[in-house]
Amino acid sequence: MSARKNVEWGVLIGETVRPLPKAENVTQALLMADKPSNRGKRGNKPVVVYRDDEHDMWKRHRDKTPVPTQLALFDQEAS
Repeated sequence: MSARKNVEWGVLIGETVRPLPKAENVTQALLMADKPSNRGKRGNKPVVVYRDDEHDMWKRHRDKTPVPTQLALFDQEAS
């Protein structure tokens, strides 16, 4: 199984994804996402998300469930 090369990692806070551009793999993304600045207003545990291309929807790392962001919801309503 080959490693993903062009994966973008991020952390989901509410309906907003904060990119983690320095993360090269899931381990690094998990460590970066666990910083206090990446916790929600209520201190919720951050959710790591990824996408293979900037045009793809973000997906939860744990279960690969697509995560609608505010922009994605707008795109769906427009079509």
